[in-house]
Parts: sequence; structure tokens; C-alpha cells
Amino acid sequence: MNKVSIEGRLTKDPELDATRKKPVCDMRIAVNGEGNVPTCFIDVAAFGELATDTAELGKGQAIRVEGALRYSEWQTKTEPPQKRSRHSIVAREVVVTG
Repeated sequence: MNKVSIEGRLTKDPELDATRKKPVCDMRIAVNGEGNVPTCFIDVAAFGELATDTAELGKGQAIRVEGALRYSEWQTKTEPPQKRSRHSIVAREVVVTG
């Protein structure tokens, strides 16, 4: 089962791309670490109606995101190309918590 839930604050205003067949909203959440664990920054994507709803949120808003973890790989356009990868979340639910 691929299910993840995090709570944090938006690091900037969400960015909505409504030019696609299905709207996409990209956002980044800062999740506070505990003790010696540093703050973690997580990229989140919401699609469809959830995308248009979350696009109205603003920087600093406290939210909880539930969704699925996604892994992606790509190569840079530099010479020589370098391999890059990241984990992000595809949101199923976004709830304002504060």
C-alpha cells in the first residue's frame, strides 16, 4: 500500500497550471523535524478539482496532505548529463490545519 500523510506549512503560494486537460497544482511543504532532525521540504502535486481548491491557499498556511509517494528520475541538460531523482507526493486530500 502506497499511502503517506504529512503536516507542515506551505513554503510559497501554490502554482496552478490550468492549461492541461486536468488542472495541476504544485506546492512545497516544510515539515518540522524533531530534536536533531532537520526540517524536511516535500514537493506535492494535486490534480483536478483538488488542484483548483489548493491553489487558493497561501504561503505559510498550515496543512495536512494525504496521498501516494512518487519517485521520479531525469537527467540534466548540462554536459555531461547528470542523473537526478526525487520523491514527491501525489495528493489525494489536502486539509487546512491552522
